[in-house]
Amino acid sequence: MTARSTPSGDVASPPVAAAGRGGAFGRALSYEWVALRSLRTPWVLCGSAVAAQVLVDLAVGRDGTSGLRQFASGMVGVTLIGFVLLAAFGVNALGGEYRHRTITRIVLTLGDRRGILLAKATLTGAVTASVAAVMVLVNALSVPILGKSSLPVIRVVALGGAGVLYTVLCALVGLALAGVTRNSALSIAVVILWPVLLENLMVATTRFGRNLAPFGAAAAQAQAGDGGGPQWVLMLPLAVLTTVLLTAAGILFSRRDV
Repeated sequence: MTARSTPSGDVASPPVAAAGRGGAFGRALSYEWVALRSLRTPWVLCGSAVAAQVLVDLAVGRDGTSGLRQFASGMVGVTLIGFVLLAAFGVNALGGEYRHRTITRIVLTLGDRRGILLAKATLTGAVTASVAAVMVLVNALSVPILGKSSLPVIRVVALGGAGVLYTVLCALVGLALAGVTRNSALSIAVVILWPVLLENLMVATTRFGRNLAPFGAAAAQAQAGDGGGPQWVLMLPLAVLTTVLLTAAGILFSRRDV
């Protein structure tokens, strides 16, 4: 099998699919993990997300507020900067294959297209969940260190869990958009402009409720520092959107030429 080009221009060693273990999905997951470890761009995005969280925690105000409000204000690192970088991670997981024309080799090597997409979604979700959890932990540790305040553990876990779930769903939306459009630049533009522009326009010009705006409603749950914690039902619009886009990506990936 030929070598695989990385998005940054370097050439990675070709991943080898494990034979026999775990069926088609297991082989696809093994292939994707070896490929991911050999690429530079995904890890730059993950490292940048954690570094951005540190900068956010240093920048946000820590005086005159409770520890929980300090933590909630620091969650903007997860829901804003982390959202952009980890959504780009999701786009790159599939869009990079189309950009560098390696998707055909993967399909010919592994055969099962559904297994390939499922493996990419699984690995994308696992990596982004881990990175988001580190960002939440950094934010939590910054409160007693920088703000000299204590934190209610249960509320922090709830808010942090909402932030992790939000970033995972955003990354999967990015992955799905890349599968639908087969264009990395377009997918990143859509996944960023959707919450920033489209949702706000819909809320401002129509009767579309803010609680139904997928990205906005989900992101707000990670910053609910004054209320009773996340209202998990408000995560449903983004979860439904993610499911619809992944289903569309799966259908298109299975039926059209790569």
